[in-house]
Amino acid sequence: MILLRYFPALLAGFCFFISFYNTEVFAQQKMRDVYEGFATVQVKDDNYVIARKKAVKQALKNGLEAALEEMLGGEEFEASQRDLRKILRRSSHYVRSYHFLEAYDDLINKTSDVKLEMRFFSSAVNQALAGIGVIAGPVSENKVVLLVNEKSFTTAPVASFWDIVPISETQLTSNLIEGGIEVVGREELREMISEKTVLNAIKGNLGSARKIGLKAGADIVIVGTAVSNLRGENSKEEIKTVQANINVKVVSTLESSLIAAKTEFSTIKHENALQAELEAFDSASEKLADFIAPSFHRYWEKGVEAPVKKAPEAPPLSMSDM
Repeated sequence: MILLRYFPALLAGFCFFISFYNTEVFAQQKMRDVYEGFATVQVKDDNYVIARKKAVKQALKNGLEAALEEMLGGEEFEASQRDLRKILRRSSHYVRSYHFLEAYDDLINKTSDVKLEMRFFSSAVNQALAGIGVIAGPVSENKVVLLVNEKSFTTAPVASFWDIVPISETQLTSNLIEGGIEVVGREELREMISEKTVLNAIKGNLGSARKIGLKAGADIVIVGTAVSNLRGENSKEEIKTVQANINVKVVSTLESSLIAAKTEFSTIKHENALQAELEAFDSASEKLADFIAPSFHRYWEKGVEAPVKKAPEAPPLSMSDM
């Protein structure tokens, strides 16, 4: 069950809507005009006609498979094999035209061999890929994805990254939207991006961050970690001291490069531990948004980021805290 731990801030954030004029650019490799496919099929009961038809069907599938691998890149192609089967099973539906380069019936080995040159409906292929969540088609400029892996001392550990809406992510989303930045919501991404991909991106894998951006249709991806800790407790005055730390990396989808990185923290004293935690995350998120939001605009205007200022040193955290 998803824990909406900071619903008022989330509601306020999504109620504040800013409209953008978005220019669309393709992040994946475009399809070439012509591809080739080869296939050899064993002949049964000396029926070379049926064998030839099967060979043509297999060659078309092999040609589409080669096109998909070229478009997506080897790593993404291998990672998406299960989803791509849905397209490859219907390969003939995406073929605009084909002709034989070679065709040979081997009477000794009883095989039918064909080599085809084919053209595909590129828009239909892109639409199919978007439909299974492998790509999101065009990537929209001025759109941001934000995903934070949060560990809170007031909340029991959960089994999956997707099973909680973090306080830090919720508040930072609200801060960015209020600053005029369009943010893709977590719920939109849950079904299209694996937990493994998100966690790899958070660990610093730029390829995984790029994959998130492509599937979400966003040109900037923000990933990071957040942690809260009870730093002190005055039993006499019943005052609790809570510290919240947030660390994020900002990645360009199109360039697969780091745009900015920043760490912020905040320490709050309050009688109620949960309230102190909420306020600490709120404060750290606001400071973080004030720093990274201008970096988005500089990137969108210039395409490159100025050198990142060194973040203030946060009090050291133990390994158990992280």
